[in-house]
Amino acid sequence: VMSLLQQALVVASVALVVAAAPAAVSKLPKDFKRCKKHDPKMNECLKEAIQNALVSLTKGVPALGVLTIDPLRVTHLLIDQGTGPVSIKLDFNELDIHGLGSARIDRVKVDWDKYTIEVDATVLEPVILDGQYKINGKVLILPIQGNGHSNLTLENVKAKILILGKSMKKNGQEHMDVDKFNLHFTTKKLHMNLENLFNGDKALGDNMNIFLNENWQDILKELQPSIEEALGQTFKAIANRIFHKVPMNQITLPD
Repeated sequence: VMSLLQQALVVASVALVVAAAPAAVSKLPKDFKRCKKHDPKMNECLKEAIQNALVSLTKGVPALGVLTIDPLRVTHLLIDQGTGPVSIKLDFNELDIHGLGSARIDRVKVDWDKYTIEVDATVLEPVILDGQYKINGKVLILPIQGNGHSNLTLENVKAKILILGKSMKKNGQEHMDVDKFNLHFTTKKLHMNLENLFNGDKALGDNMNIFLNENWQDILKELQPSIEEALGQTFKAIANRIFHKVPMNQITLPD
């Protein structure tokens, strides 16, 4: 299942549940655009629908039990990478991801009969990961350890998404169940700042942050599959929270 991560363990958990969220919802909120299932212009319609939905998702959709996605709160993200040039255990807690609401949907291709959705997007603002971290291990040739506040900023992010689903019956109605949410991204630049490295030794910490930023491409190459898997699991949970509540006959319009 995680062929990209044969030597990495990724755990992600997301704060998605609204306490007052109803047990079942039969319709999409009114501000969600719907498209005819077999409309020849379905891809164009869905592109606009997803772009519009981002506005609602950025604020949060209590009726669907989804909190805001900008910032998106990831309560725990663990990257445990055992071997290779970057051999670390990196543990994030209370991680807020900013900037996702600025995504521009560039392309959508959907096949509702096969439950597949492809999306290409460009994030217009920097994507900022801000939270608490704990790290131990080796980065390229240098040992690294520390814990404290972290900030990772990615510029000019482009994403390719492939959603693979299947039909699911619930209360006698057809729903979509997202089986895989494959995400791949590119970035023109990654800035990293890890506070309190090496038990607060400022000289060592400053030098390590300089080293990390000078070698960001090599470091990201090693960590990217783990990050993509974690984010994919996060967005899969959000997608299923919507699809499991709203049946397909309410997501698409009749032809």
